[in-house]
Amino acid sequence: MAGVLAFASCKTEEPEAEKTFPTDGLTVEEKQRVLVLEQTGAWCQYCPNGAEILTQMIGEFEDDILGLAVHNGDKLTLPVGGLLDNNYPASGVPNFFVMNEDAGQDPGSKIPNYITDVPVFGAAHNVVVTDTAYNVYVKVQVFKDAFGQDFLVNSYLVLDGVLAKDYGSGINLQQTSSVASVQTGSGSTPTKWTKDAALVNGVPLIKAGDNYYHTEVLYTPAKTVNPWGKPLADANPFGTDFLKGDILGTRHTPILLSIPRTSLSPFETSLSVVTIVWRLRTDGSGAYDYVNGYMSHIGSR
Repeated sequence: MAGVLAFASCKTEEPEAEKTFPTDGLTVEEKQRVLVLEQTGAWCQYCPNGAEILTQMIGEFEDDILGLAVHNGDKLTLPVGGLLDNNYPASGVPNFFVMNEDAGQDPGSKIPNYITDVPVFGAAHNVVVTDTAYNVYVKVQVFKDAFGQDFLVNSYLVLDGVLAKDYGSGINLQQTSSVASVQTGSGSTPTKWTKDAALVNGVPLIKAGDNYYHTEVLYTPAKTVNPWGKPLADANPFGTDFLKGDILGTRHTPILLSIPRTSLSPFETSLSVVTIVWRLRTDGSGAYDYVNGYMSHIGSR
């Protein structure tokens, strides 16, 4: 009797495509972005000087710095403005801090001291916009060992430019000025620059007749239990010990920061998101030092 060979039909299942994570493909630069923090206010008669300096520094140093403005006492004051004012005490405004050093009104002399530093951490992020939030997926890479230190990370919404005018309903952002380079507007007529300003290589970044804008304004932080952000130790298998080469913020060590998406009316502005790594000082003061940061533009509101 002839034998019969029976072959079972085997159907190979195609593996389900691996789901992607928002930080896949993000490269973290080994780059120290120097914080240039302008302390200012729309009520401040000399603060146009600070706005000019900040614009000039951003034009001159570009991606080597993280230029931000913190308003105090007007409608652009952010919820953690008091925290930053206490953390970076100044005798008056306009005033600048470069990294964690008081630079007065001369940040340009301090910036080069830090640009070539090897950072402890580098950061990058992807922003996923929903109807209710800007969800910021952060990736952090360790470039220098750091043991037994408390680092936190937070993300903030940044207003790239708000026109300096009276919007009504008690929202008056006309820039008070007693300097000749700026003429304060009236009513809905915006404040304007009267002279060329913020020269970089002899070219003015601000021209006479330009409208005055409040730029790079820290506006809204992500919601976290600690107002300075989420502890990086929560995403680190080694807690507060960080080893050179480690990467946090992957699908296995996710870091998600959610910034509430609320109405910005009546402002019309471009938006950015900035992510900052902070370090708790070890002197018992409760103050925080800026470590590094990353900013990306996300368009108009």
